[in-house]
Amino acid sequence: MNAQTTMHRPAPMLYWPGETNRCPCCGGKAWHVGRVTAECAACEAALPLAQEPGAGDPVWEPKPAQ
Repeated sequence: MNAQTTMHRPAPMLYWPGETNRCPCCGGKAWHVGRVTAECAACEAALPLAQEPGAGDPVWEPKPAQ
């Protein structure tokens, strides 16, 4: 793959919790949401979850240099 083809690839689709998400394959709006992916209830297409860290979620922070 060269830079020209990489630049013109579409951005990956993500499932956004709390939003109205349409399936890119069939246009459905019903989803089975798991811990890592959401699966369309109609055609079983899977999308990765797009989540922001919430309260209590572990967030990686680098250790300061000593």
